[in-house]
Amino acid sequence: MTRREVRPAVAVQVLFLLFGLVIAAFFPFVALFLDSRGLSTGEIGLVIAAMAVARMLCNPVWGHLADTTLGRRRALQIGTTGAGVAALCLFWAHGLAPIVAMTVVFAAFSTTTGPNLDSIALEHLGAERMTDYGKIRGWESLSYAAGCLVFGYTLQHVGVRWQMPIYTAVTLSVLAWSFTVAPDRPRRTEGHGRLGAVGAVFREAPRFWGFLAAVLVVWTAFNGAWNFIALKIVRAGGGPLLVGIGCALGGAMEVPVMRLASRLQRRLGLRLVYVIGCCVYTGAFLAWGLIQNPTIVSLLTVFEGVGYGLLFTSGVVVIGRLLPSSLYSTGQSLAAAAGFGIGPILGAGIGGYVYQRFGAAALYTGSSMLALAAAGVAWIALSTPALSRPETEIEPVL
Repeated sequence: MTRREVRPAVAVQVLFLLFGLVIAAFFPFVALFLDSRGLSTGEIGLVIAAMAVARMLCNPVWGHLADTTLGRRRALQIGTTGAGVAALCLFWAHGLAPIVAMTVVFAAFSTTTGPNLDSIALEHLGAERMTDYGKIRGWESLSYAAGCLVFGYTLQHVGVRWQMPIYTAVTLSVLAWSFTVAPDRPRRTEGHGRLGAVGAVFREAPRFWGFLAAVLVVWTAFNGAWNFIALKIVRAGGGPLLVGIGCALGGAMEVPVMRLASRLQRRLGLRLVYVIGCCVYTGAFLAWGLIQNPTIVSLLTVFEGVGYGLLFTSGVVVIGRLLPSSLYSTGQSLAAAAGFGIGPILGAGIGGYVYQRFGAAALYTGSSMLALAAAGVAWIALSTPALSRPETEIEPVL
């Protein structure tokens, strides 16, 4: 099948569908994989934090390259290839130092995939249909939910160590399908000024600083809670399949929530939708910490899907409203650097220590309070008419 035989809308939607399998193959089970390698809870937190450092450093670089030199499709393909190879090497790694080294390489490449995928979607939709992003993103959540069940069942029977070859296999499917997406060329290769496209983002939208602060706080809370939920379930008597069921429920809930988010953004405005997502996380994290039954905790991960669906879709569209299309990849990459770079450093790094020293209840109560604080930061940071009013009344953000 050549790219000409695939309609642009189908090409983008299937790309999201396949990428959901990539996410399902890695993040829900990575703590169990590291645990199977003999790492302690604190060491697992260290590995996750090391990956986050790589994301933090590499995200702005990849965003700049995608917007100014490589193009988004090519950057996506390079990142996908590198991440797949690194994951396969991680399958053979033993000992803390080799595992840290390979996960850093993995993170350095994989960090370019999500921001460029989102930028491709925003470019495809255009300014008039940007709030429909959630409808496209829902395909990723649907396959993520299915993937969590399938991979959870598979790893339950063949062993968690086979996670990395599975990840590499599904990554290759994304790489192959990406050629059906039309190649893009950067619109501006010069004139960005100091710090390149990164500096241009903040000159175009000074309010972006406040938005990044909200992103950092909420995803720090998320990473403190989410990265250890699998260990909490397993150590309470569950297994990889129960972890997969919980993650699948969360992913399945993302689908209707993301489709609903498009309507909510039009009716309520981006600011309120983002704050509601923070508040959902506040309640979810507290419940995860206080409840001991592994089955109930697994079922309560459904609220992760609600919060994630609201936060992620509204966050992507906030960036689309704040910035011109020529800076989409850089803006998405900066948000990813804050939320999934610095956020895991603080959330997973400190969270692993808190979990090991003070227990799960202390970790999840702290994450809940952080999520509530993020709601306050977001309420202030997004307090402009353009981001507070319904989407039908949006005006350019100054």
